[in-house]
Amino acid sequence: MKKQNNEKVFLIFNTACIGDILINNALCQNIKHFYPDSKIVFIVNPAYKDVALYMKDVDDVVFFDRKKDNNLKSCIKFLKNFPYKKPYASFVIYANDRNLIFSKLLGAKHIVSHAKNLLRFLHTKEPYKMNEYVHMKDKCSALIEPLTGKSIKNLPIIYNTDNVTTKIVKKIKELTKQKEVIAICPFSNFVLKDMPVDVTAELIEKLNKTGKTVLLLGAGDVARKYSANLKKRGCLNFIDLVDATNFQELAAVLQSIKALISVDTGTMHFANAVRCPVVDIFYSYSTDIDTADLWAPDSNLYPAITIKDNQTADNIIEKLNLLLAEGRNHAG
Repeated sequence: MKKQNNEKVFLIFNTACIGDILINNALCQNIKHFYPDSKIVFIVNPAYKDVALYMKDVDDVVFFDRKKDNNLKSCIKFLKNFPYKKPYASFVIYANDRNLIFSKLLGAKHIVSHAKNLLRFLHTKEPYKMNEYVHMKDKCSALIEPLTGKSIKNLPIIYNTDNVTTKIVKKIKELTKQKEVIAICPFSNFVLKDMPVDVTAELIEKLNKTGKTVLLLGAGDVARKYSANLKKRGCLNFIDLVDATNFQELAAVLQSIKALISVDTGTMHFANAVRCPVVDIFYSYSTDIDTADLWAPDSNLYPAITIKDNQTADNIIEKLNLLLAEGRNHAG
């Protein structure tokens, strides 16, 4: 599509993972707030196209495979074929030096990134002060502040699930008419963040005893192994949706059920994006930072309760009952 003369193109380079992409929807919405006629182009790994494409205010998605295409020939091809030359601004998430170089070679008028990176001299604006913000969503949204000179708005993630009517989504929606459905995502790609299998098994058993139907959500090798370990322990009374949904289907399923219990992973952020109530469980794996401060859902924006200690099945269920009593619309 040929851009209008008054249209400002903003690039967001984020070749990280699901949760990292979703929290940057707040940046997208802030861009549209300050520049209503802008065009927002998200650069992601091909596997995460639908994570970026259906977020509010994203106009286009361009792919860069950081594993397959991270060589000189592929990088040159990417730049040659990139459809948005000389954009108004490029925001490089997490100070990625390759993406900073891409932004420079594409002729971005403004290049803004996090302050700590090797090629920070490529920034065309004074880098903002990261330490003024705590949550990663705010740290990323604030990349726009050097351009506007104004404070960002605290906005929730919004993900579009319109017209998702696939077989699996219909099946879960029908189930929710008969049962109170709770989903669990107890694993991530980092084992220190994961819920111990015995706690998950106990949690599923206790939820079953209160008449709730449990879904196990996830994808990939880690998820398959975790599911297999549950079953080896004799924990069988759950619906296994591991590898059963794509991203839009996952969001639509979360939108349909009563609540999600999740560790710090992309599924948790999807739940936030569709206002599914979440009990989010954080395990301490760093002595330098409080990871919940960085990543936990803002309870002023979403129906969510965070657990940072006493991560027992009984405490999780207690917090779940509090959340269900408050309802889906108590925040946001």
